[in-house]
Amino acid sequence: MRSETLTYGSKGRNLLAYSDRGEQAIRQGDSEIAEAWFDQAAEYWKQAIALTPGNYIEAQNWLKITKRFE
Repeated sequence: MRSETLTYGSKGRNLLAYSDRGEQAIRQGDSEIAEAWFDQAAEYWKQAIALTPGNYIEAQNWLKITKRFE
């Protein structure tokens, strides 16, 4: 998921920050906090995918695998 780049300014930066914080929480052993951060990242991915449905295939797969895709 990290290899895909958003070009939506602050939304892209927020998405990366949420993902990074989720990964950091996992490293610290706090899966509950990690899930909350990843849920926030998922919301940003959903917005990006809605704007450009043919893009972000890796993100779409991540959303499906983690059951965050509606």
